[in-house]
Amino acid sequence: MDFNKYMLDGADAQARATLAYLSEHEGITASWDDEFRRYLARPIVGRWENGREQGYIISLKSNDYLKQLNIAFFEYRNSDSICAIKWEELTINHPTIDTAKFGDIYKTKYAVSHSVGYGKAAEMAEWIYEQLKDFWKTIEPIKEDSI
Repeated sequence: MDFNKYMLDGADAQARATLAYLSEHEGITASWDDEFRRYLARPIVGRWENGREQGYIISLKSNDYLKQLNIAFFEYRNSDSICAIKWEELTINHPTIDTAKFGDIYKTKYAVSHSVGYGKAAEMAEWIYEQLKDFWKTIEPIKEDSI
């Protein structure tokens, strides 16, 4: 198999590996709806493009569509580490580097929310999933039977 051509969408290899680990989670476990047999919290994925930093962005909206968590992750341009930028911003489409309103986050290229070393894609994926779970807990009531 020619690994240099398979599943290339422009994102770097470490971002693709992180996304592969994240794909293990179909949704946020605490959001499972027994009646409709589906997850209420289903993050969506888009591409993140910032020059040499090519990765993905995951967004999760509340059920009332009033809040949205965004986490962009990519291989850092100045090292081999995997970095993430986390912020809340409600958007119709995925935010981009040109449209995102980061607030106090990412004022410089060094001001990322989280980073891990080279080859730590599983660790980054777990951090991202924990952020999504924590966000869901703050915006949706916890069901008694999911505790």
